[in-house]
Amino acid sequence: MEKKILGVLGGMGPEASEVFYHKIINATHASCDQDHLDVLLWSHAAIPDRTAMIKAGRTEELWQVFARDIAMMKAAGIDYLAVPCNTSHYFAKEMDEAMDHHFINMITCAASHAKECGFKRVGVLATDGTVEADLYGKALHEEGITCFYPGTEDQQVVMSIIYEEIKKGEKGSLDRFETVLSHMQEKGCEAVILACTELSVLKMNYPTLNRDCIIDAMDVLCEACITSCGGKMHTK
Repeated sequence: MEKKILGVLGGMGPEASEVFYHKIINATHASCDQDHLDVLLWSHAAIPDRTAMIKAGRTEELWQVFARDIAMMKAAGIDYLAVPCNTSHYFAKEMDEAMDHHFINMITCAASHAKECGFKRVGVLATDGTVEADLYGKALHEEGITCFYPGTEDQQVVMSIIYEEIKKGEKGSLDRFETVLSHMQEKGCEAVILACTELSVLKMNYPTLNRDCIIDAMDVLCEACITSCGGKMHTK
């Protein structure tokens, strides 16, 4: 299979984009430079906060920013597009159409992965924007999986970890995260999806979070990008 050029629209946040690219490199089976994917990474850190824009009803304004970026990246020759920001998938349909159906959707990929693992009740930890738009709820429902979101207090903790810790360059509070995770398990969740790329950064910072019950949407997206673009995955 001829390798395709992967476009990564990132910067949301910048550290998460760096982690995503690092994951792609590490997950690719390669014996030389040429075995790796050709990747165009546009780290557009100036994109307005997705949750704030969606909650303010300024979705058309936000979409125009994405549309211009995608047009620029297509003009540069990308074949597939990945966006390592879950909340941005509010525009997944528009992104897929703009990419002539070569958009790699991390939310549907994560939901499919949960089904492959045999999970029936799955918790989702994400930003308010992702939760309020029920992006994962819809995707999981399509796979026959029941979706659970945190209660109000736990959701505030999740947002605090994302915005007040990880996005500010901190390592993130493992104890606070573990408390939320425990509450989700008490609700009967068999697994929890890390549905914000800042939470993927948190997992990278704490190897103890590498558990079968934790699905990292960024990891699933990484694998989908490698296989879609003709690369080879490291065998586990």
